[in-house]
Formats: sequence, C-alpha cells, structure tokens
Amino acid sequence: MTGPLGAAFLDGSEPGRAPTPIYINGKFYGAGLNGVHRVADRLIHELDRIVGGMPEAQRPHITLFAPRRRCWPLNLQAIRLVEQSYRSGQLWEQVALPTLARDGLLVNLCNIAPIAHLNKVTMIHDAQYLLSDNSYPRTTRWLHKTLSPLIARSSRRVVTVSDYSRHMLDLLRVVGRERVVVIPNGVDHLSGLPENRSVIERHKLGGAAFVVHIASAKAYKNTRVLLEAFRSPRLKRLTLVLVGAGRDELTSAGLTPPPQAVCVGKVDDSELIALYRAAVCMAFPSRAEGFGLPPAEAMRLGCPAVVAPSGAIPEVCGDAALYAGVDDDEGWARAILQLYEDAQLRAAKSRAGEARMSGMTWSAAGAALAGELLQLAGCRSHEAPAVLVAAPDAYSAAE
Repeated sequence: MTGPLGAAFLDGSEPGRAPTPIYINGKFYGAGLNGVHRVADRLIHELDRIVGGMPEAQRPHITLFAPRRRCWPLNLQAIRLVEQSYRSGQLWEQVALPTLARDGLLVNLCNIAPIAHLNKVTMIHDAQYLLSDNSYPRTTRWLHKTLSPLIARSSRRVVTVSDYSRHMLDLLRVVGRERVVVIPNGVDHLSGLPENRSVIERHKLGGAAFVVHIASAKAYKNTRVLLEAFRSPRLKRLTLVLVGAGRDELTSAGLTPPPQAVCVGKVDDSELIALYRAAVCMAFPSRAEGFGLPPAEAMRLGCPAVVAPSGAIPEVCGDAALYAGVDDDEGWARAILQLYEDAQLRAAKSRAGEARMSGMTWSAAGAALAGELLQLAGCRSHEAPAVLVAAPDAYSAAE
C-alpha cells in the first residue's frame, strides 16, 4: 500500500524491541460462507493488501492458521498461511490455537476465540444470541452465552460492527462499551463484479416487476411478514423473488410463499447483482441485526430498500431507505407499492442509497482494523486511522 497509511505504521517501533507477531484464527474457512464469515474473509484480504504494500523489511509478521480442507479459496500475498488438520474445530480453537499463538497477538473475527489466550483481539458482531427470538439451536445458544462474556473480558480489544451492537454488548453485560471499538462493515464487495442475468432468464423474470428478499426460515429474519404482505391484492402486479432458503425449507418452518413468489434458491454474487439492479426494491424486515449487510449492499448498487426500524438497520441505512414496522404487513405493502408507483421517489432513494453507502468500503474497514492491530502489536505508538461510521453515536449522546 502506498500513501500515508503505509508510512504511518513504519516510523519505527520501540527502540530495541521487535513487534509482536500477529496470528489470525482462520477456523471459519472450514465452514460454509455466511455473513460473519464473509466479513472476516474480506478483512483478512484487506489486511493482506495493506501489509503487502509496506516495504518488505518493515512488514509485521502475520500468520493465518486455517484448515487444510477449506470451503472456499484463499489468495494471500503477504500473510503467511499455515494449514491445520483437526477433527474438532472447537477443540482445536480452545486447546491447540493458544499454544500455536502463544508468543503473539491473536486475531479472532468470528465471535468465538480461545479463552486461554489473553493477548487477543475479538470481533463480536452482535448480541443476538442473548435475545429471546434468536432462532439459534440450543447448543449454539449455550456456547455463546457461556463463552462470549469470558472471551470478551479476556480480550485486549473487542471490535464490533455498529454502535448498536456496541450498546447491546454493554447493556447485556457482555463487555463494557469503553472497551469496544466500532469498525463498520464495507458494503462494496459486489461493486466491479460482472452481472449475470441468467438467474433472471432461468426464472422468467425478464420484464417482470419484482422485489428481492433474502429469505430465511429463522424467525428473527421475519420473512413471515413479507409473505403476508404479498398476499395483499395491492401487490398483485409484483413478483416476490426469494433468494436463499428454498420453498421446502420455508414450508417446513411454517412459512408458505404466496402464489406470485418465485424461489430462486442460492445465487452467486454475479446473479445477485443482476437481481438487485433489475428489482423495484429489496425488502429486509429483520427484527434484529448487528449491521444489516443485505440492504446496504443492494443500496450500494442503486437498488432502493424497504427495511425494518430494528437493530442497527436505521444506523446503517439512515433516511436513504423506506421503513415498515416488523409486524405491519400492510405497512410493507404500502411502502413497496409506493416505490413501485412513484418513479421519482424510486430514483431519489436509489441515488440516496448509493451516496450513503459510498463511504462504507472494505478498504476503510481494513485500514481501521490494521490500525488497531499494528498498534497493539507494538509496530508503532500512533493514532489509528479514522473509522468511517454510519451514524453518530446516539447512545453516547444521551449520556
């Protein structure tokens, strides 16, 4: 990396003292890609890009421990990859990883970290597991409820993705807000990728007016209210495109798609781009989100969003989106119909969404994380790069 960030870390560490090695917990590469894993992967690659831009003699020593059998590829230039073989990822994480990283700063980007390693940074994306409507399996809830406070309090730094999450971690007594740093997600990961309209052709959506929804059987994702909204005769001219969970999965969870719904299943990024760019809007009725990546990535591409005023969603989307109550199916029908019938409003929300999301980049998120890590590793006592936040700290303002 060139420019002030690369130079800022390189004025020299404390005389006579070598910087602490940095290790990254890459256990998540052995699991399927989800929102948390996508964030972790993007941050690791941004860190790799930043470090790769430094003069080789001055680069910090960064090692990624990742499973030999990975669910998606890694392409690193400056970060050293050390592959691991294990039967139980959780056992490896809690027992073997602290020994592997015993002489360094351990970075954990997916909520869970080894309790025994005290020189660590942990990213906790939200406190959803402590809420009643969390839809997590019982063992997962127990694991998070038991480990998360211990992990947070034994970390040198806790990172989260929104001021809402920072507030909830404090309110629910996971970790005090004064020990939490907010680094918002980037939302530009779809920008610059090719568009693949085959999903539109495959499902005969060409020329149709449709709304995109990332469907889920999890109760807190609240797909139910959108399915009910589309039973309204007011939306009979619109198609509901359900991405992700298939019809059988939704039906098994007691969710019955309306007649004009089309289930396209899982799509790749290029197909998702095509859907967002052709849609009237995307709908995101989730009851609780630590950040709310789907509407942000849609708005970045110029797709207007109708969202619920819950969790961090208002913090991220601001007044660039339209809002409907989490249980107000008629409100969802009205908001969607308003965007469909009012071309000027749709264009205005499209421009507002693009403008709001333009500053939320992975390069900014990576720079903020690099600033924290290199400071803790003793590369230099310096001010970390400025963090781009989605909104002022409303919770602090009230104190």
